[in-house]
Amino acid sequence: MKTFFSFFSLFLLAGSLFTSKTGFAQEFFDEKPAVPLKGSWYSPQTDDPASLTRSTDPFIVSCIAQINADSIRETIRHMQNYGTRFMLVDNRKEIATWILQKFESYGYTNVKLDSFINYLNWNGIFIDTTWQYNVVCTMTGSSAPEEEYIIGGHYDSFCAPDPFMAAPGANDNASAVAATLETARVMKLMNYQPETTIKFILFGAEELGLFGSRFHAQRARETGEDVRYVLNLDMISNNPDSLKEVKIYKYIYMEWAADLMADVFSRYTDLSIFFPDNPYATGSDSFPFWLWGFPVAYLEEMEFSPNWHILSDTLGNCNFEYCAEIARGACATLMEQQNLPYPQGLAAQSNKENVTLTWKPEGNAHVAGFNLYRSEVSGSGYSLLNTTPLDDSVFIDMTAAAGHGYFYILKTVDDSDQESMPSGEVEGARFGFTDTLLVIAILKGNKTTPDSIVNYYRSVFDTIPYRWFDMNLANQPSLGIFARYQNILWLLNTQEFDAPSDTLGRNIITFFANGGNMMFSGFTPTRYLAGNTGYPAHFDSAYFINQYFKVDSVNRKINSFMYRAYPDENGYDTLNVDTLKSMAPGYPGELYNIEVFTPDTDGNIIYRFDSHYSPTTSQGAMQGKAVGLEYMGTDFKTILLSFPLYYLDTTDARNLLRYIMTYKFSHPTGMPEPEISRQEQSLKIFPNPFMGATTLSFVIGESTDVNLSIYNMQGARISTILNQKLEKGSYSVNYAAGQLPASVYHVVLKTPTSVVLKKMVVIK
Repeated sequence: MKTFFSFFSLFLLAGSLFTSKTGFAQEFFDEKPAVPLKGSWYSPQTDDPASLTRSTDPFIVSCIAQINADSIRETIRHMQNYGTRFMLVDNRKEIATWILQKFESYGYTNVKLDSFINYLNWNGIFIDTTWQYNVVCTMTGSSAPEEEYIIGGHYDSFCAPDPFMAAPGANDNASAVAATLETARVMKLMNYQPETTIKFILFGAEELGLFGSRFHAQRARETGEDVRYVLNLDMISNNPDSLKEVKIYKYIYMEWAADLMADVFSRYTDLSIFFPDNPYATGSDSFPFWLWGFPVAYLEEMEFSPNWHILSDTLGNCNFEYCAEIARGACATLMEQQNLPYPQGLAAQSNKENVTLTWKPEGNAHVAGFNLYRSEVSGSGYSLLNTTPLDDSVFIDMTAAAGHGYFYILKTVDDSDQESMPSGEVEGARFGFTDTLLVIAILKGNKTTPDSIVNYYRSVFDTIPYRWFDMNLANQPSLGIFARYQNILWLLNTQEFDAPSDTLGRNIITFFANGGNMMFSGFTPTRYLAGNTGYPAHFDSAYFINQYFKVDSVNRKINSFMYRAYPDENGYDTLNVDTLKSMAPGYPGELYNIEVFTPDTDGNIIYRFDSHYSPTTSQGAMQGKAVGLEYMGTDFKTILLSFPLYYLDTTDARNLLRYIMTYKFSHPTGMPEPEISRQEQSLKIFPNPFMGATTLSFVIGESTDVNLSIYNMQGARISTILNQKLEKGSYSVNYAAGQLPASVYHVVLKTPTSVVLKKMVVIK
């Protein structure tokens, strides 16, 4: 399943790969890294105003000093002595049981073998059904036990030519077993009590398909576990030259997880951090967690072992002090997050009245609140929005100017006013539309747009006021730009283009959510808007191009020629291809290889393909097919043409644009109410305005946690009316203004999946 953005398609991928708790092998088989290795070295951004210079914690230093290389060596030796830990050998439960008992020997009482059935088709030859075992040791948090941090790796091994006979797997991956056990041992030794729950997990059945981590990650998502961080260790003891270097893989959209670990390693260890260029590292147990949307970071030795999956992966080829140093950094990473956790889930909801910021709450007792910063430019110039730490996970920015975009970051704050590492930046905007047309142009693929093309469009626009945004010259338009223009004309003259970024896609969706209108005119719209690579193609409701341009399916025939588009809707006139323009020599006044559409039920055909050639020939095969669609909704409006305006007769193009701007896009649709979530919430205030008291009524569509609070116009919460779990149904709450001064306030109804807000006016 695809959507407009790779971000959503990647996370939708999880639903297709993991349809059950069992899987079929070798989708995620380990891969050797590319040589030479490409990437970048970590360097603290001390010149960035969002960055902090953090010190080391003496207690953490004393804890990690207890991590012992000899202890790590002994664990690796024991694991190697099993001879093989291949997932299809009968000793797998014996190995898992030994690991469980090792955790128990340190004093842990909440340790279990988490069993799962595994269906395996190995290279299409060997088919088996086996029980496999993850070992899960849980250290329950004192103040936020529902928040989870995971550290671990896999304990099984693989070796060519015959893993049934021998697979010592000292480095791959007894090294991770040793580092995980040693971290657990030291935490218990030091009587350490975390604020959140730490799970030490050693996974079974990794080598032929990441089965153990796939099982745990999917179940964690299905049961709603609040996994805040996954630290995966895999092959961390090969270092024959004792280099002071280690790799941390950055997963796309979760880059902060690697940056956070790199920052800790730079302060608590003597290791330098290298980030490989591999944003989708599929070969280890972090990958399934990432697919299910959990924050992950993946640690691996800097120099990939030449003994990988062969008989020489033995104790003698392991560097135990190196493995211990990596374990120290991993342990420090977990412990620092107990003191001052990274702020997660920052999101901005943009509308015409304000920008509403939300984020994940923190139950950690060390967290005194949050600091929210805003800037008018990306990456610098941030100013603090709140005067005291925010004790909520919602902030309504009422000071945002209409028609402008802003950039926000968030930090957690402890009771000593120390701040965490800043969150990733999000963009928000307060929408304030003007009557000016925004023209976004991707023309000819040139670095600069030729004057002849610009002059053609100037003639077409005629008296229509417009702003020209040339994507050949500038970055992709920001959300702040979309916030100013209700009507957009998107021009695509070329089939050579960069796919829209996820950020651009999210900005367009926000634009439509605020009542924006868009006309798209260009070659192969489904390639640009949906990443389509073949014909015919179908787009269900999960696709952006279906949701917003109402395209159900598309087709294209090579060498089919269109000389005009004739109207199939009242008000539209025939569009003739300019006889002085051609796509190919010898075919003036004709366009070829044009996409044709079938609309969904909400789409309306406005233009059809017209050819000089017989429909029985390849040149005329698309005769009568739809090449233009419209959607004139009350929420937003779109028009889609599968050919560029540039090739049309100037008068025809000018008349078309005038008609659309005058009769199709002329009437503002206004801003719809904030989208009601799956809970089918509604929120009503009556009377409003009011003196003394009013009634707040709302509907909850399913059993969920509900928070109902009052905020002032500065975005700060002034009172909480309700904060509890409610069953499905309708509710009414009486609210007395009391000593509140006469003013405008916001009533905010929040659940774990949505935020609904309404203005409330108190008069005296």
